[in-house]
Amino acid sequence: MNLYIASSPLQLLNCIEARDRFHADEENHLFFIYKKPIDLEQAKPLLKHGWASRKFFKWTKLSRLFYGVMLRSYLGRVKRARNLYLGYPYNIRAHIANSTASNVWVVDDGNYSVWLADQLENADSGIWRRPSLADRLLGRRVSTEYLREAKFFTAYPVLERSSHLSVINDFQCVRANLANMEETEEVIFIGSPVVGNLVQSSSQFVELMAEVSKYYNYQRVIYVAHRYEDVDELKDLLGGLNFEIKRFATLIEMQFMIDEQKPRALSSFTSSALVNLNLIYDVPVVAFQVPDSWIPKNKRDIYGAVYKQLQKDGVPLTRFEKE
Repeated sequence: MNLYIASSPLQLLNCIEARDRFHADEENHLFFIYKKPIDLEQAKPLLKHGWASRKFFKWTKLSRLFYGVMLRSYLGRVKRARNLYLGYPYNIRAHIANSTASNVWVVDDGNYSVWLADQLENADSGIWRRPSLADRLLGRRVSTEYLREAKFFTAYPVLERSSHLSVINDFQCVRANLANMEETEEVIFIGSPVVGNLVQSSSQFVELMAEVSKYYNYQRVIYVAHRYEDVDELKDLLGGLNFEIKRFATLIEMQFMIDEQKPRALSSFTSSALVNLNLIYDVPVVAFQVPDSWIPKNKRDIYGAVYKQLQKDGVPLTRFEKE
């Protein structure tokens, strides 16, 4: 028996790749955590086949307090899981890891796993957490000590130099399902919620997107909205530019396979999907680098590391120079 914990479509895709590559003929159980209906909606195409059971757990103010009690019956059924795959190591996931005797594997959630592997080497890192009094009273087993023995299933070769065992995810099972992929003339920009995160204002965002339009010689570019972006707001902001705003029904890595079509070019500001899509579909990619002065001060180090990692992963960077 194997257990997979996912809380985003990308984590789920990586769990499915691990399932099909290592445990195809075994008993595989999915535990999917979601906050918003769109999280579940975009995961649906990945939920249809290959699971002995699927449990959906809504993350609310109530469930984040009482999951220690709420999961007792479920954990009694899956405590014998031999392998546990997860994409994020804290709270409810730590509780499940500490309630089983599983081998723990961390799958990619963007490039978070690269940061996590680095933190595992630091005894003073904030990732090391012990249960508080409230945790103990509520039966939440949230210690992260289990990570000391964790392994990685990752698309990032840099983790092969980690002291933790790493197995490279080259999406061989996903790629095995590709056939007769048509290359279109479309150019796709992968969106993300950048205002307040990567840039400080909506006007800066619009100015950067104007530079993206210029980069592509003002031809039509499809802007694929992140599941947490407001499509109507994007249409208002980018209405004067030559962008077609779309939201895909599922994870972009899977949407191309469903459509049996791939674009001729892909770009984004910081999306790790560029790495996966280049690996799976062999589409040219580029990341547009935001000026440091436009990134909120408390996030400059974070995004500096993200751009360095994209470069290490073979994604070309185009820097936008702004005052």
